Amino acid sequence: MAALPPDRPEEIASGSRVRWLTAISPSDPHARPDRIASLVGMCVGSVTGILYGAILVQNVRGPLETWQGAVISLAMGLGLGCVVGYILGPNLSVRPYFWAEEQLATLPFSELIGLLVGVLVALAIAALVALIASGLPYGLGWMVAVLVAAVLVPLGLSVGRRRRRDISLMGLPMGASGPPLAKVVVDTSAVIDGRLLDLARGGFCLYQLLIPQFVLDELQAVADSGDPIRRARGRRGIAMLEELRSLSGLDLSFPQTDYPSMTEVDGRLVRLAREEGAGIFTVDFNLDRLAQIAGLRVLNLNQLATALRPALVAGERLEVDVVKEGREPEQGVGYLDDGTMLVVEGGQHHLGQRVEVSVRSVIQTASGRMVFTQFEGPCEVPPPTRRGGRRTRSAGGSAH
Repeated sequence: MAALPPDRPEEIASGSRVRWLTAISPSDPHARPDRIASLVGMCVGSVTGILYGAILVQNVRGPLETWQGAVISLAMGLGLGCVVGYILGPNLSVRPYFWAEEQLATLPFSELIGLLVGVLVALAIAALVALIASGLPYGLGWMVAVLVAAVLVPLGLSVGRRRRRDISLMGLPMGASGPPLAKVVVDTSAVIDGRLLDLARGGFCLYQLLIPQFVLDELQAVADSGDPIRRARGRRGIAMLEELRSLSGLDLSFPQTDYPSMTEVDGRLVRLAREEGAGIFTVDFNLDRLAQIAGLRVLNLNQLATALRPALVAGERLEVDVVKEGREPEQGVGYLDDGTMLVVEGGQHHLGQRVEVSVRSVIQTASGRMVFTQFEGPCEVPPPTRRGGRRTRSAGGSAH
């Protein structure tokens, strides 16, 4: 389905804020070098194609001996060379360079040392194989050494990066002192929730946050949704990410790892966390259970909010807006500011009203805390700006 053009100025402003989420945009600084490399590749490819066509004309007998066959051969060589050169030009020059530059610029020093050690070990093994196999005829020893290097260098990169802590035990400098931060992969629901930003501002986010590219893609899809509620949630998540990036001292990275064969984002998150030795940071109950089944560490913001939530005691009086009917007859449902659900006995006939209730009991469930209350009467004061706030009474009975 084609996306509808934005009809409000705020939608245009929000669209400009999500450009950094896309891998390629009109303002991509790599677009100009890509075009230049494509043109150079076309030139090189055209020359190579013409030379190849000329070689065919000189060495192939039959139809190519006529001038028509020679023209067709040269034209096909020219066209094929231009197409191949246009495709391979940027892919063999500027794109690998920019990819390596981006990886080295964002790579922690400890991982860089691990990569270098892994490459050196792989090349040393390849050189030893070349020395042993140097006696093979027809240059087979060098061919075997090149094949061994082609296999061992990527393996050395991967192993060196993952075993950098063991390399540090050999006395090599591995960056800043102190224990490394534990990694957590952040789910889209945790980004949209917004409480992660409050934790980071308060200095309580002592983890290395990994927000993969497929989470950013899902967040952008939510921000571009036709549903106004989903669109508002997605834009709030994008705004939170922009503020997270501006915080100093926060270890935040956006890995490009993806698994196209897996359609579900939850499965990709679990696999990435398993490969990185990381935990899952989420507010999604289903993802929480899936990660626990996979043996991963889970940081659930709802559990943290439940642990830090002030305890409600029986008999305490609250004010709450009754927003919908409950499951049982005569029941109404309201919510506190922190999302705690209040079941109001006798509140079914007061939908849309702010009422005063008294706490009867509190039940802790796997998805949060549920409070059962009893309707006491409608509020006698105008409702405050914030929904579901507590109210205390002074000795004279006036509300503060």
